Amino acid sequence: MLKEMEARIQALGSDMQKIKKQIRLLMEENDKLREELARAYGQAGDSTPARGGLKNLWDLYQQGFHICNVHFGRIRTTECLFCEAFWDREREGGR
Repeated sequence: MLKEMEARIQALGSDMQKIKKQIRLLMEENDKLREELARAYGQAGDSTPARGGLKNLWDLYQQGFHICNVHFGRIRTTECLFCEAFWDREREGGR
C-alpha cells in the first residue's frame, strides 16, 4: 500500500510539473502576443533599454540557463521557483 501511495505521489508530482510548464508556455505566448499587439498599434513595446535587457535575460532563460540571483548563469535541469518568481514580478510591472 505504501508503494502505491509513493507511486501516486510521484505521478502527481510529474503531472504538476507538466501543468506548470504548460502555464509558463501559455504566459510566454500571451506576452509575445501583447508585444505584437503593441507594435501593431504603434506603441514602443520593448524599445527602451530596460526592455532590451529583459529580452537578453529571456533569451538566456530560453536557452536553459538560470536568470535568478540565486543560481544565475548555471544550467537549469528543472524548473526554478526563483526564476519563475523573477518573471512573475516583471509581468506585474517590476515591483
